[in-house]
Amino acid sequence: MNTTINNSLRVYQVVTSTGNQAFCNIEDLNQIVQQLDCRAGYFKIFHFWNNKPQRLTKKDLRAMFEGSQLTQNFIY
Repeated sequence: MNTTINNSLRVYQVVTSTGNQAFCNIEDLNQIVQQLDCRAGYFKIFHFWNNKPQRLTKKDLRAMFEGSQLTQNFIY
């Protein structure tokens, strides 16, 4: 899947336990998790703050989806 990154929005990195990874914005996060066939507890999501990756917690991820008025379709 090809995604277009919007630099004015927050960038997320999804890393699976098998080493697959993808970068995306919040709008594409549900599709990326589904395409990488991520299982709950076996993948990590990072967001970039001050040019450093920060691991997202379940609470932070839920808040980011609510803030963008989207629904989370996967279990983290």
